[in-house]
Amino acid sequence: MKKILLLASIAFSASVMAQETLTDITPEAYNWANQPVGTKMVIKHYDASWNTPFTFSYTLGGSEYLENGGCISANATTDVQAIMDGTAVVDLGGEIGKVMCINGANSRAQEVLGFTTDASINDKIQINIFTNPDNTPRKQWIRCKIVLNIFSNTISTTDGVIANMYFMDADNNNKHADVATYPENRINSAQFILYDEEGDPELDEEEEYIYDPNRWLTFEVDFYMMEEFKGDTYAGRTSKDMPAKWKMWIPQAGLQKSTIFIKELKFYTIDGYTDDKNEANWPAYARAPHLTYGPCPEVEDGISEIKSSKQKVENGIFNLAGQRLSKMQHGVNIVNGKKVIK
Repeated sequence: MKKILLLASIAFSASVMAQETLTDITPEAYNWANQPVGTKMVIKHYDASWNTPFTFSYTLGGSEYLENGGCISANATTDVQAIMDGTAVVDLGGEIGKVMCINGANSRAQEVLGFTTDASINDKIQINIFTNPDNTPRKQWIRCKIVLNIFSNTISTTDGVIANMYFMDADNNNKHADVATYPENRINSAQFILYDEEGDPELDEEEEYIYDPNRWLTFEVDFYMMEEFKGDTYAGRTSKDMPAKWKMWIPQAGLQKSTIFIKELKFYTIDGYTDDKNEANWPAYARAPHLTYGPCPEVEDGISEIKSSKQKVENGIFNLAGQRLSKMQHGVNIVNGKKVIK
């Protein structure tokens, strides 16, 4: 079915900053580009409930749940192993290199992009990715930055492969979880399509969108960590010991036919904002998400050895179902991107 045209890149900007200074506080656990191919996402804790209780955050510092300074927890599940099995570090080659891959069970990403992984998930994922409590300051602006790309068998402007992602304090409070108010938190597969030189979406012969593996989304949220949270104290610890966390909700329906690639996940402290926020303005204050598109940061001049799915299809023989053939068969074939009847 012909898709509704997607608007070109969108960007949400916040108040003007004055000479902001960023200090990287990202745990080494999330540096997936430095980990061996096949490494699974490590999930140290899980809950069947919708949210990880804030009491878990109070005891995270110095606990066995921290690994290389980081901790990822899962929600709404009782089978955390199935979630981890659906993830793996893969090497996309070229300038993009190694990324964390969340691979849907029915996704054709491996066939199209030419990488190999045993990662496969046929369920939903809801995860929290924590900062290190030992270097998460109070009365401080913090930025979470994620760089990602999504492949989907069927590109759509409304599939919500990532239904919601946002930054929140460890007491489970935030201002930007409502996708009705902040639709930029919902990431659809049509945000990763090929555009022509005039900035218009390119369409194939069926007037469908074309996936672009070189189009990466940078999603940033800036968040003010208050001095004290509502939990106040728990088990001898204070809320000053608590981390912040990045939350990502990936429903089953969108994920089954898709693959999410995470190139970068970073946490920074920020100095240099021009405006101060009143801590009485509960819950903790967060700026609306910033969204920008472009090539992967490591890709010089926007060029990668990875080709778009259209370019790959043009170099081969396929049937109408998209399956590669060793030679033409009787009937309609797709040869170098064009229909040929034998």
